[in-house]
Amino acid sequence: MFIKSKRVFVLVGLFLIISSLSSCVFVRMIKVKNQLNDFDTNYDLNDERGLTLVFKNPVLLTDDVIWLMKESPVSVERIDEGELWTYVFQKQHTASQDEGDTYDIPILMVIEDGKLTEVTFPERFLKNLSIPLLKKMLASMGNADVSKLGRSANSKFSGDDPAEIPTSDNVIETLGVPYENEESGENSKLSYLYYLENSEGNADKDNLNFELWFIADDQDKALKRVGGKIRGVKLSLDFDTPQQ
Repeated sequence: MFIKSKRVFVLVGLFLIISSLSSCVFVRMIKVKNQLNDFDTNYDLNDERGLTLVFKNPVLLTDDVIWLMKESPVSVERIDEGELWTYVFQKQHTASQDEGDTYDIPILMVIEDGKLTEVTFPERFLKNLSIPLLKKMLASMGNADVSKLGRSANSKFSGDDPAEIPTSDNVIETLGVPYENEESGENSKLSYLYYLENSEGNADKDNLNFELWFIADDQDKALKRVGGKIRGVKLSLDFDTPQQ
C-alpha cells in the first residue's frame, strides 16, 4: 500500500513539473504575442534567406523551442551569429496525391546566446504575400484574444483593400494540393497536415503534428480565415476588409 501511494506521489510530482514547464513556455509565448503590438521595435521581416522573421528582443529559449517542436533539430550548424537549427515539416498526402517532398516546409532557426533570434520559411511563401502585408498581419496578432485555459489565440486583420487578401488559389500555389477540401454553403475549407521529421528523417503521426486550414469564399476565393494547431495551441486570424 505504501509503495502504491509513493508511486502516486511520484506521478503527481512529475505531472506538476511538466505542467509548470509548459505553463512557463505559454507565458513566454504570450510575451512574444504582446511584442507584436509594437512590431517595428521588436521584429524585422526580410527576404535574405527566404521569408525571415527577426526577433530584435528575443524571448523564447532553446528549451522552449525543443518543447514546442517535441524534437531536437534534424541538423545544427555553427554560424557567426551562433547556431543554425533546421526542422522539416513533411506534408502529408492522401493515397491519390503524389507531390513527393515538393511542398515540405523546412524551417531554419538562428539560436544566439540560448535564445531564438530568427525564423526562416521557404522563399515560395513570398510569391503571393508581400512583406508589408505580412507585417500588418503579424502586427494585428498583437491584439489577439488569448485564452490560457483554451490554449488559443484569435485575432482579426482589418485591411483597406480587398485585393490584397490572398485567395485559395494562392494557398494551393504555395502549399500544394490540400489534404482535405470541404465545401460548405458559401465557403470552402482547405486543410493541410504536416508531421515533423525526427533526427533520422522519418515523420509519422507520433511526431509533432501541425494542422493548418484556410476558409475561403466560394465566389471570389478570398480568404476569410486562416487557422492552425500545433502542440495543442490553436491560432486563428480572421480577415475583415471592405467590400468592393
